[in-house]
Amino acid sequence: MHDAFKVYTVIEKLPHKIESIFAQGDKLYVGTFYGTLLVYSVREPLGQDEAISVTLMETLKTFSKKAIEQIDVIKAVGVLVTLSDGIVNLHDIDSFALRTQLGKTRGANLFSVFSKIEIQDGLIPQVITRLAVAVRRKVIVFSWQDSEFKDTKEYTVTDRVRTMEWVGTQNLCMGFDNEYALLDCKTSVLTPLFSPTSPSAQGALGSTLESTLNTLNTFSSLATGGLMGFGAKPTKPLITRLPNDEILLGKEHSSISVGIDGTPKRKNGIEWSGMPEELGYSYPYAVAILARHIEIRNIETRALVQSAEMPHARLLTQGKLLYIASTNEVWRLIPYSFPQQIDELVQKEEYQEAISLINQIDPVLLDETADTLGRIKSLYAHHLFRTHHYEEALSLFLDLGVPATEVIALYPAVISSHLPEKVAEDTSSVKSTDGKEADVNAKVTPPIIMSTKELEDAVGCLIRFLADKRQKIQKSLQTLQQNNDSFSYNHQEHEDEIQEKLHVLEVVDTALLKSYMMTNERLVGSLLRVTNHCNLEETESLLLKHKKYKELVDFYRGKSQHRKALELLKTVHSSAGEMQGVLPTVSYLQRLGAEHFNLILEFGTWILMEDPDLGMKIFIDDEPEIDTLPRFKIIAYLERLSLDLCVLYLEHVIHVLDDETSEFHNTLVVSYLAQIQRDSAASGNEDTSKTKAKLLRFLDESTFYKAERILSRLPVDSCYEERAILLSRIGQHDQALNIYVHKLRNFQAAEEYCNKNYDSSDPSKNVYLLLLKVYLKPPNREKPMLEPALDILTRHGTHIDPTAVLSLLPASTRIDQLFKFFEKSIRESNKTKHMDMIVKNLLKAERLQTQEQLTFYRSRRVKITEDRVCPKCHKRIGNR
Repeated sequence: MHDAFKVYTVIEKLPHKIESIFAQGDKLYVGTFYGTLLVYSVREPLGQDEAISVTLMETLKTFSKKAIEQIDVIKAVGVLVTLSDGIVNLHDIDSFALRTQLGKTRGANLFSVFSKIEIQDGLIPQVITRLAVAVRRKVIVFSWQDSEFKDTKEYTVTDRVRTMEWVGTQNLCMGFDNEYALLDCKTSVLTPLFSPTSPSAQGALGSTLESTLNTLNTFSSLATGGLMGFGAKPTKPLITRLPNDEILLGKEHSSISVGIDGTPKRKNGIEWSGMPEELGYSYPYAVAILARHIEIRNIETRALVQSAEMPHARLLTQGKLLYIASTNEVWRLIPYSFPQQIDELVQKEEYQEAISLINQIDPVLLDETADTLGRIKSLYAHHLFRTHHYEEALSLFLDLGVPATEVIALYPAVISSHLPEKVAEDTSSVKSTDGKEADVNAKVTPPIIMSTKELEDAVGCLIRFLADKRQKIQKSLQTLQQNNDSFSYNHQEHEDEIQEKLHVLEVVDTALLKSYMMTNERLVGSLLRVTNHCNLEETESLLLKHKKYKELVDFYRGKSQHRKALELLKTVHSSAGEMQGVLPTVSYLQRLGAEHFNLILEFGTWILMEDPDLGMKIFIDDEPEIDTLPRFKIIAYLERLSLDLCVLYLEHVIHVLDDETSEFHNTLVVSYLAQIQRDSAASGNEDTSKTKAKLLRFLDESTFYKAERILSRLPVDSCYEERAILLSRIGQHDQALNIYVHKLRNFQAAEEYCNKNYDSSDPSKNVYLLLLKVYLKPPNREKPMLEPALDILTRHGTHIDPTAVLSLLPASTRIDQLFKFFEKSIRESNKTKHMDMIVKNLLKAERLQTQEQLTFYRSRRVKITEDRVCPKCHKRIGNR
């Protein structure tokens, strides 16, 4: 609560019983029970310390014969409107002489006046005045346009009207014994409020606002229970006009605001401490007269602003000039200046009320309104934080755009210790709205003591705050970085701004990390795996303390601290947990790429020594970064480390990656040979035969190695099969066949060699003839091998010239041994001859057919005249 109004007793111990009051300008009109009209002159106080002065100017004892029940003024027409003895009278505003007695209003019980400037015909502003008079079960509306009377309309209603107020220029809100209703004076439609079918009830029932629903349920009971509690006397329906075509309706202890369409305009209604007897409004407060006191409440927050003892108060005026009257006393409520009220609210830490007041009043009534609002909201946010309303505080900090460092500094050292300099809360003097310094420093900066549960709640709210701040700063930083080059004239200024934002991001991310560590450690990894700006030393210390090795490795990777990450992995690989073994290090090295090749080799060595199979995944797994590594350097590294690992890598490069580099193929062959020589030295090693088989298969299949270079590396007294294949590659078929026949004594292999290398298009390189020579003309005067030679002739004689065969065969060869050879040769010769004849005849027939066609086409003639038209372009062919 605070003092919104200063209360003055302006009239006391009046001998006349007061029936009605009305105030306008510097005049106060008081109507008495005996028909006397008292007119007072009011002099407003010039300062806060000066009292209001009220002077009786006129006493009109014969103004009316009966009690003056209601008073109002129609300024545009210049009349004083009164209700007395059940009839409405219009008096001259200056002389108080009776101008008109509205005969149609006989039997009236109340009236309501409304004036407003309207644009008529789209151009001309005119003052429209309407006087509504309730007469039994009808309402009579009198209209004036400027000062000229316009017309009178009558409307029938369902019950006797007990109270009414204008809403807008043509809608009249009325209160009956059992309900409220809106009358549209233009369409004559009467709409009940808060009934199940009314717009107000439908609109409210569609809302999720519990308090509004409860209030509407109370109002809906009007249709069945009336405006009274069970067993209680009837209560008067109360209607008060608010700004912006809004009205306040009363029922027992509650009031709700309704718009021109009959729907609730505010989320919640006002709950009074008792049952109001009268309702009023004085910008921006609602005023209610209760049994022994009055209450003043904030329309927006519904909070009690001020309470004042006024026994027997029963009447009040509306608007800026707020008068309240009992039967023989009148009080005046003069508002304190809004800057004073706001300062008092701030002093009492009622920040929400101060903010609401600023939002409701016209900005011209305050100096530097926006700045004042921002300061008070900031104070309110700090107050919320101190009183452990962390979610509301952080939400308000976010709306105000409070720097993240200021918010983080509110937290204990477990969250805020990473700030470069502990950012204290704003302890600068806060200026009040009148320019004076408000003593609020102590309310902003006291140390906040939190229990463990409170700290967890506060940190949970901080996480949401920091996440939002982080996103906004990153977006702003991205824009700055994109535009930095285009502002060459102030490049340094932009660079400084970028650095400042990067620094703030570091503070935010580090605080976010600490918050995750406190509330939900599972989120730590998600923060550190993405691009972040966490402080290196703080993060390193925190994660090591909590043994978060995996998260620390991810953090090191994001900060390009690869050596630190690899050293940590090496240190913890023998400990239990998810970082146990060499696989985490292997996975890390796989993703480094060629840029960090030396680091890969340095830390890959201990892995290859400890677990070669997993270690080789550093170089041969399916990762895009591995493909960028320099293969020549890897081979050289592995050759120094292990021959077997080098072979494994070369096989992967050649067979899996399909690398056709000649040097790699040569190196693999040489490596195979080295393995064979090494394994041969170790007796009983079974790997020799396997390696030899791989070598032979590779020599046979690969076409990219250099056979000449390999031949020089072969031992003289072994590797005959390998030599034969290499000789074959360089076209030395006779030497290769000599190896198969004389070194290996493998006649089948020699024959298969011929089958593979025979080329019918090149008779000069007939490998079958060469093999025959190897059998029949052996070196070193050895005995000819007639039997295998005859086998070759029997199976492949058709591929060998018989003349050459006869010149090679020994003279002692029997004719019957050559029978099959000659038979096949003759048959093949005849077959070839017959095929040649057939082909010859076919070609001759084709030639004759071609000549015949040529003769036919040469015999054709075409006559072209000037009128001949081309069948394609449809143009004449002749000269034009």
